[in-house]
Amino acid sequence: MTDPVTGRVGLYDEAPGGGDFDDPNSMRNRPLNDPITWIANVYFHSDFNYMEVSHGPTATTISHASVGPTSSSIPIAGTIPFGWYAASADHLLLTHDLGYVPDAMVHVNGGNVIWPGMPVQVDGGGGARYVSIYCTTTEVRLYEWASVGSSTLAATSLTYNTIVFAAPPAPSGNVLIGFDPTTGDVEMGLGKFNSSRRYLQVVPGGSPFGIAYGRTIDLKNGAPRAVRPDGVAFDPVPAISIALAKFPGYPAVGGGSMAYNGTFTGPPQIMVQAP
Repeated sequence: MTDPVTGRVGLYDEAPGGGDFDDPNSMRNRPLNDPITWIANVYFHSDFNYMEVSHGPTATTISHASVGPTSSSIPIAGTIPFGWYAASADHLLLTHDLGYVPDAMVHVNGGNVIWPGMPVQVDGGGGARYVSIYCTTTEVRLYEWASVGSSTLAATSLTYNTIVFAAPPAPSGNVLIGFDPTTGDVEMGLGKFNSSRRYLQVVPGGSPFGIAYGRTIDLKNGAPRAVRPDGVAFDPVPAISIALAKFPGYPAVGGGSMAYNGTFTGPPQIMVQAP
């Protein structure tokens, strides 16, 4: 169905209520001009952002420096020191020069899409390296920080693959639905959709890029658990960490474990790829 007044094009199951099938404003055609309310009925709509890929996938290998251990002035048997935000660094992944801040996706080492604060290296003794992706009007960048325990967090090189999405184009021209028999391209919605562009595609089980359907970090007992798209869980605070307290003239006192003690297993994922 098309609406020459709004320029919308939609493919959908009709809503209840009947009315003139040829009237964009009839009850049956509500998914055309109110697609969000009737999202369960909609298969395609020219108002939606189908995430046109403007750059990538582009692979960039980052050499992450080692981070030295922390130390404790209160040695107690069975405890280890733990230092949060021990080091940080900022890296360039891709230059896009779009002139605005775009959306982007990045996966690391073959299959784990990065979300804010994702651990990409854990040593099991309190040391972990976390990363977040951010965009500027010209670049996609990676910010990292680290926690450390009683041993050095080793240097490592990781490969990050980046795709950047262009903003949806503004409507232009007067073509509601058009087909070019020479190229095979389909245009819809006053140029908002064109099959010649590269749009993100759903590929179950066939792509390293994934979109989480829910939160990816849980907190319990004051500690985080992070679950990657491949289902691997990270508990960066080690189980033998002990809360310490010391007052002048009194011995240090060990408290309970500070490690995560919940049952979070992460959200489901949908796998996608750039064509």
